Amino acid sequence: MNNSVQPDKPVIVSCKECLKQIPHSEAKMEEAGDYVLYFCGLDCYKIWRERCDREGKQGSS
Repeated sequence: MNNSVQPDKPVIVSCKECLKQIPHSEAKMEEAGDYVLYFCGLDCYKIWRERCDREGKQGSS
């Protein structure tokens, strides 16, 4: 009888900026309202944050 435990498949998410597929356990998260954004690393998060800041400033001018 084989009672070995099979590990669950890791949950995969997409980086909000570059769309790279990454394991949920390695993703950086940004919570915003009712949803969570995932980033593969700080570089993608920084690019996304800077673009949001620019677009927000343009919209209020």
